[in-house]
Amino acid sequence: MVSGDQISESAFIFGTLAISSAAKYAFGAYTRWQKLQRFQLVGRVTALNLFPVKSCGGISVQRALCSRLGLKVQGVTDRHWMVTRPNGDFLSQRQAPKMSLLKVSIHGDQVFIDGPGVPTLKVPINPPVVPSQVKTCRVWECRTEGLDCGQEAADWVSSFLGLEGLRLLFSAPGMHKRDASDEFKPWGNPALLGDQAAYSDFGAYMLLSDESLGFLNTKLSKPVSMRNFRPNIVVSAKEAFDEDSWHEIKIGDTAFMRVLDPCTRCTMTTVNGEVGEKSKDGEPLATLKRVRCFPAYGETPIFGVNCAVDVEGQINVGDQVYALRK
Repeated sequence: MVSGDQISESAFIFGTLAISSAAKYAFGAYTRWQKLQRFQLVGRVTALNLFPVKSCGGISVQRALCSRLGLKVQGVTDRHWMVTRPNGDFLSQRQAPKMSLLKVSIHGDQVFIDGPGVPTLKVPINPPVVPSQVKTCRVWECRTEGLDCGQEAADWVSSFLGLEGLRLLFSAPGMHKRDASDEFKPWGNPALLGDQAAYSDFGAYMLLSDESLGFLNTKLSKPVSMRNFRPNIVVSAKEAFDEDSWHEIKIGDTAFMRVLDPCTRCTMTTVNGEVGEKSKDGEPLATLKRVRCFPAYGETPIFGVNCAVDVEGQINVGDQVYALRK
């Protein structure tokens, strides 16, 4: 038989634990509130760009889900399809600038890929995952996997790009995703375990300001567009390169992101997407090397920032952007 003293003691212990939990929750909520007060209004979103197929044309959208794996619109997530070479390595505009001529669009449960002078390639957004069709592939030094989209798709991309043995792969839900924290970077890798993406070069997002592009264009004899740099999120900021100083970002009411590191730039910036060729004068990369190189990154210029999502949320063109500075 349980005595009254034992009941009282149990009630006391339970009450103490409940008070302790409530206090811990209240302290956590207060700490989060304090942190939010330190965020500063730094700009607003002026463009959102979804790139379903790595290195192919983008889709400009007005709103999107800011998911952990990338911008997501109508069930299609950023850079979840990828063209691979016969050895499984990814193919990009660096080797095949004609990829910039491929336009991608979403129609119901299919993604359409269109190129000049060729019929439309249609691939399902949610194909069945057949184990025998799962292939090993590689993005830079990271090995991952993808679902082969079939011989018709392979023949289509091989024919258009004039290269033999190409395949089109899809990173289906549940398949292995690349973890940015596994990447080696000479200047250090700030990514956390769980900062994942499908086939992006590094982080799931790249952000760039209108002002940074505007500054660059003042140094060029022939201005370039955002198309040369392929940002997912474009922001109108207070000044050029202000994004370099951001540590955490809040977009709209719910989405929170972390800035990982600056986005290093290569010959892909020289591709003219209107004609599918690299510029003969090496611009804008040549000018970037002159004005945006820093000791930590050697001879590789930086332009824009890589980001990872901590809290998912819907974002829209026109949303205010807040930042916690470094």
